Amino acid sequence: MLTVHPLADKATVMHNLREMGLDQIANWIHILPEDKWESMFLANWPTLAKKCGVSSLHI
Repeated sequence: MLTVHPLADKATVMHNLREMGLDQIANWIHILPEDKWESMFLANWPTLAKKCGVSSLHI
């Protein structure tokens, strides 16, 4: 089971992505549902998610 432990909120992650010039990914995160954006971000870009402050724990 994968559980997500966010260190950063959605707005902060989107801001960090835009500062990196990754506007399209930030826009994609913006339209994702609140209850799924972290897990979807981790599933698609795990290294980038960790760099933005979103981490996971495998249980």
